[in-house]
Amino acid sequence: MSLARGLERRLERLVDGLAARLFRGSLHPVELGTRLVREADLGVTETEAGPAVPNRYVVTVGSPPDDSTAVHELESELAAVVEETAAERGWRLEGPVEVAIRSGEGAAASGEIESAFGPGDLSMWATLIPDSSDSGRVLLRHNRAVLGRSATADGHIADDRASRRHALIWRQEGSIWLADLESSNGTIVNGVRITSTVELANRDHISFGGAGHRLESI
Repeated sequence: MSLARGLERRLERLVDGLAARLFRGSLHPVELGTRLVREADLGVTETEAGPAVPNRYVVTVGSPPDDSTAVHELESELAAVVEETAAERGWRLEGPVEVAIRSGEGAAASGEIESAFGPGDLSMWATLIPDSSDSGRVLLRHNRAVLGRSATADGHIADDRASRRHALIWRQEGSIWLADLESSNGTIVNGVRITSTVELANRDHISFGGAGHRLESI
C-alpha cells in the first residue's frame, strides 16, 4: 500500500464532515496530514544514528475549531500518521509525536505548521534478549538506535567485547535492518559475520563482538 493511501485510510476513519466542523470547510484532514509529512521531510536532520525528524508540531488555522473533542481526535490521528511515516521511511524520532491545532488571527486558511525536536519516552518496538543472565535486556525504543557499550548508546550492551558504538538497528519499509559501525570485534547474525546492511527476522541471533542476543520484535 502506498504511503498516500495509508494516510488516507487512517484519516478516513474520522467522522464524516470533520473538516467542516473544525475549520468550516477550509481544510481537509488528509490534506493536513500530507502537509505534516512534508514538514517532517523538510525537517530531516542527520544524527549519529542517521536521519531524524521533528516530533512536535503546531498547526495554526485561521478559523477557531468548533469541536474540541474532534480536534483532540484529529491531533492523535495526525501524530500517528507521522510516527508511522517515520517507521516506514527509517526516520529517527527523539520522543513521541505531538500535534497541536491552534487558531490564530491572520493565519493562512490552509494551515501554518511549526515543528521542533523534543525528548520524551518512546514505546518499545523490539527487545534484544541476552544469552547470559549477567546482562540485561536491551529495549529498543528509538526507531534508529545505536547499540554499544557506551552508557549514552540508545541500546546499552553491557559487555566488554562490544565496542562503544557497535551497531545500528532500525525499522524501514516494514522491515528491521542492522549495520555494523566498524566495531572492533564485529557483528555476527545467525553465525555469519556481516559486512554490509542486513535485514533481520524475528528471533534472529545477533552477536556484538561475542555478546549474544536474540531479537524479539513486537
